[in-house]
Amino acid sequence: MAFDLIDDAGLREASASALELHRNGHSLDSWISRVADWLTHVEAADHDTFVGRDFQHQLWEVQTIAATGQGHIDVSAVIADKAIAEKLWSLKQAKLPDSLSERIAWLGAAWEEVSALVVALTIRKPRLKQYRVFASLWPQHFTTVAHYQKLKSLGRALGLSIGSDHRTELHQRILQRLDDAGVAFRSREERMTLPWVLYVHYVQENGSEATELPSESAGDLRLNPLPAGRRRRGMLAINGSVASVLAMLEFAKGGRKRADFLEHIRSVNPKLATNSLGTNLNALIAEWGALRSSGDDLFLTPRGEAFLESGETEEVSDWLLTQILGFDNLLYVLNQAPLPQKQAISRLQKVNPGWTSNYAPTALINWIKGIELAELDAGKVLHLTQRGREWASRIHWIPGELPPVVKDAGESRTDTPAEEVEDLWSNLPTLSEIRAAFPADLVFDASLIAQLHAGLWNRRHPRRHFAVLTGLSGAGKTQLALGYAKALWAGETGLDPGQHGYHIVAVQPGWHDPSSLLGYVNPIDTDVYMRTGFLEFLLRAIADPDRPYVVLLDEMNLSHPEQYLAPLLSAMESGDAVELHAVGDEVGDVPGYIDYPSNLVIIGTVNMDETTHGLSDKVLDRSAVIEFWDINVDDYPGWTSSVLGAEALAQVKAVLSALMTPLRAVRLHFGWRTIADVLGYVESGVEGGALTAAEALDHSVYAKILPKLRGEDTKRLRDAFDAVAGVLESHSLSRSAKKARELCADLREQGSARFWR
Repeated sequence: MAFDLIDDAGLREASASALELHRNGHSLDSWISRVADWLTHVEAADHDTFVGRDFQHQLWEVQTIAATGQGHIDVSAVIADKAIAEKLWSLKQAKLPDSLSERIAWLGAAWEEVSALVVALTIRKPRLKQYRVFASLWPQHFTTVAHYQKLKSLGRALGLSIGSDHRTELHQRILQRLDDAGVAFRSREERMTLPWVLYVHYVQENGSEATELPSESAGDLRLNPLPAGRRRRGMLAINGSVASVLAMLEFAKGGRKRADFLEHIRSVNPKLATNSLGTNLNALIAEWGALRSSGDDLFLTPRGEAFLESGETEEVSDWLLTQILGFDNLLYVLNQAPLPQKQAISRLQKVNPGWTSNYAPTALINWIKGIELAELDAGKVLHLTQRGREWASRIHWIPGELPPVVKDAGESRTDTPAEEVEDLWSNLPTLSEIRAAFPADLVFDASLIAQLHAGLWNRRHPRRHFAVLTGLSGAGKTQLALGYAKALWAGETGLDPGQHGYHIVAVQPGWHDPSSLLGYVNPIDTDVYMRTGFLEFLLRAIADPDRPYVVLLDEMNLSHPEQYLAPLLSAMESGDAVELHAVGDEVGDVPGYIDYPSNLVIIGTVNMDETTHGLSDKVLDRSAVIEFWDINVDDYPGWTSSVLGAEALAQVKAVLSALMTPLRAVRLHFGWRTIADVLGYVESGVEGGALTAAEALDHSVYAKILPKLRGEDTKRLRDAFDAVAGVLESHSLSRSAKKARELCADLREQGSARFWR
């Protein structure tokens, strides 16, 4: 269930719901009890106990309040330092200011004062451990969200502005927000833990793609690994290692255009080949999870922000361990026993039989050494460091491997991996959930939505999710497709702005090749690939195979679909890759080939008239054609919101209903768009005072319905036109009735009729 955490009532409801969820699934009461016991223990300590080494060891190492983060940093020198213990005691005895602003300043200054003493005795800043100390001393002013970027994400979700807040300040502002909203607590420990519970259930991503999920132990997160077949295969070797990654992220801070970012990489490393610029960018997105793209714009992810702010690779450990093939395998085996580097390379080649050379395994090993997870001794044997053992302890699964490579040059990939297909299909909402997600103002027959759903998800065709909607113009084909696409994503929460699961392409006349959809290499500067919104969407679908991505091809037969869709139609059927270009491995950051995503859903709308093209068998064989012509005037949802008086509204509805019957017989009837236009015209005419409702209706019918009346002389068409003229005459719409009689006469005298002469 989605809650609005910015709204006070929504926050209260979400808090109660989250606490109940955590009690039932994650032993919340047990955690709260442990926190209460620990805080009582801290409060009861006298001076001599407090500054003693045993108590200081507990204060800095006990993980009751929070266990996630940089828990392996050695603080033994801090624990042994009497001056730090005395400083903490003196701060603990001080009376904190009553006002929020003064208290924020006091705690911020205290943090910096202690931090200055601590960093002189440690290799890296032990932020998590110092946080646990402060939360233990002042529990009424701290939450249990020890990770600062997670705290910022929660703050944003609660509607707080996040600027240059001190890390201690945000804890107090979040707690104040809960108090101001009137959230009820059973205890101070529940107040302290609630922010973590809210984050876990309603802020962080909890779907199949999340890198971390709530564990059975309250206050902690458990890694959520991807299967081997869906992982990024290795890591790009980057000159300068972690320092270069951080420098690139620093440049991207605040957002950058893709072209500016690529130019920055070139300026930093002018010897880098042009084709490698985009590879570096892709590495930050797919291998580090530190950047995200939105069209042509690049932004740091929360993970990237945390990595840049702290400089600690722990901030990306969740991504590297769950998303990169071979990363967890190597740490897993090294945690069992050290390995000579040659054996480590051989072990990684078993993980991916496609790594036939030493290049990819060596790059992966160099990253693990560069991150200081492992080191080589004099005998070239690879050992885990203390940090490496800490990372390896988070691997609660047996790392997977890719199957052996099948060498058969004549074999094409006709089947999507079953695991990938099942993951996608298991995440689809049910048909009833899809129907329920349609807006109230989109009134479609339930059987029509069912037809579309069945046509798109035929289990005998794991990649062929293609439907064509045809029929009456203005009947809502586009709205049906868009409503269905949104319904597939109705249950998704926490999406980045602009990251919808659907993309609309307005097909244009003159599309004779795939470049209008897939982009093309700039003919003047062959190092530049002219990207399209559709290509960006396609790449997003490939990177997120467990969720459906819907493309709406609006008026798809304004050009020949078999021409501009050719590579996609072929790959949809064969499972082969889609060729984007033939200019080496990459142009910019666009590869030469991409896999056809089995989660791509294509819905096209067509109108059949003199401006469009018919659909070829190549298109028809791969799509489910759904035709709908019947429109019930009474079902139009706009009737209830009309400003017209009851008598005028009844006349409009009666005229349109009466016209629908004869026109339906010759397929010249109208859809909801026309009904809306007629009703809107009458409303505007009456409101302006220049026209009566009847006069406005007469003008509107003349302008919106009669121009589409045309055809060759047949008895059925003559009967229909006569009936239309009769309806208009019976409702005293004289101008329209006169034109309808002229059309009747043209049919009889000239053998054909059309509005335009």
